[in-house]
Amino acid sequence: MPLELNILTIKGISVRFGGLQVLNNIDIQVNRNTIHGIIGPNGAGKTTLFNVITGLIRSDSGTISLEGKELPYVKPYQLVSLGFARTFQNIRLFKEMSVLDNVMIGQHIHTPTPIFSIMINGKKSRHYEKVAKEKALEALKFMGIEEKAQETVSNLSYGQQKLVEFARALAAQPKIILLDEPAAGMHPTEKANLLNIVDRLREKGYTIILIEHDMKLVMNICDMISVLDHGKVITQGRPEEVRNNKDVISAYLGKGEYVNARNKRN
Repeated sequence: MPLELNILTIKGISVRFGGLQVLNNIDIQVNRNTIHGIIGPNGAGKTTLFNVITGLIRSDSGTISLEGKELPYVKPYQLVSLGFARTFQNIRLFKEMSVLDNVMIGQHIHTPTPIFSIMINGKKSRHYEKVAKEKALEALKFMGIEEKAQETVSNLSYGQQKLVEFARALAAQPKIILLDEPAAGMHPTEKANLLNIVDRLREKGYTIILIEHDMKLVMNICDMISVLDHGKVITQGRPEEVRNNKDVISAYLGKGEYVNARNKRN
């Protein structure tokens, strides 16, 4: 694959927890400016793979490369500066802070304000706070919830809190956004809005990797899909290829459950 097309290469990743082989020699390549889905039944290793990519778990073997450069093992907060942002299956927000303050936290790596300037509310501190606020408001506007900026997060609906988490990830100005079950707990209208948001993120040049159990959503939105089962990649390809793969049908979808995504979209 030409380097200019590939942004993330996962090669030979294996993870064992005691006697359990959770990931077994995982190879995945993610193209730049695409939406790449990772699916599979419960226990297939999807979230573990996300945790390896984002530094929460150290793999036993294998490498991860970003834009052709192999990444050393680093902590999650260090990966943000390399261009990764992630949302979680369970919302992780500061519930008693405002929406705006939560999203501004995503800007922290882009606000190199000296401690002394912060303590005395100096010129540099005020400048970077102004910039962070502007970027956070831009992210909220992109999500369509800028009018909620001053609300306390705990007062928002579940779907709105999900959008705040997406906005915080966007505020980090990442190259790759990892979404862990973004549609979980959303009603159909919120899912339709999510599809629109992720599509627009791709149009703006972001690369999206997502784990999702909603097969209709996955087939409708992903450019490529990797399917895991028992810690192994059993197939990879475009949605129309994956939905007809007999191993996928057996492991995950079930007979008669495939979705003709592209036709429904058109």
